[in-house]
Amino acid sequence: MKMDEAPRLHFHRYEFKYLISGSTLSGILRELKLRLDRDIHSDATGSYFVRSHYFDTDSFDLFHEKLAGLRKRYKFRLRSYSSTARYSDPLFLELKGRVDSLVYKHRLLLDPGAIEKSMSNGTMRLAELLLDTHESSSIGSRFVFDVFKKRISPSVVVDYHRTAFENRANPDFRVTLDSEALAYRADSNGHPAGNCRMISDGFHILEIKFRYHLPAWFHRLIQEFELRRVSFSKFAHATDVIYMNTYYSNLDRIIERRPACLN
Repeated sequence: MKMDEAPRLHFHRYEFKYLISGSTLSGILRELKLRLDRDIHSDATGSYFVRSHYFDTDSFDLFHEKLAGLRKRYKFRLRSYSSTARYSDPLFLELKGRVDSLVYKHRLLLDPGAIEKSMSNGTMRLAELLLDTHESSSIGSRFVFDVFKKRISPSVVVDYHRTAFENRANPDFRVTLDSEALAYRADSNGHPAGNCRMISDGFHILEIKFRYHLPAWFHRLIQEFELRRVSFSKFAHATDVIYMNTYYSNLDRIIERRPACLN
């Protein structure tokens, strides 16, 4: 993914998710292609690659907050768009959270070379870098606070392919289809490590993002295909399959997560 214009850094919107497959997928895709434009970052296949590097505490507080459905919650992640072994442009530090049903996301554009160097020495070095270079950023300051106070560190990495549609006349309405979502344990530098685990086997994650109201035609799609809203967090599913599901993942949790959060 390349940026041809200044990226949008702040979002406040509603996000509804649905799990779809088979004939439902083809029918919805046909309608989306008729009514919306492809995302400008789409490649020749009509999609693009997304990598999310998530942070959590040594006791997985953010994961448990998600499971508990707290009315107010948030998490940090690094968002990149390349499967390379190093951070690359564009790279964002994202603060994503919700208050009741309203989702907010704030992004800070980062220098990938500087992040690569700092993260190779642990999350504390990243916090120090943000203090030096983004001292006026509320996102950076909040991340630094969580690093020192909560001891957050890299937890899981999620890779997937996204097919995205937008209404260029109404940028507050957007539809995405995510597929082939894979979860990895995050190394101390934030990059994926070990074997991957599939978290979206056999289905696509359809997500609609809007600020005020849904178009009438999308309401019709929901009724026609009998779509049912679900709560599906890639972060939570990745944490579950990597750290919570098996004896060996529990060993990873005990042996690796606690020392990582102290670096």
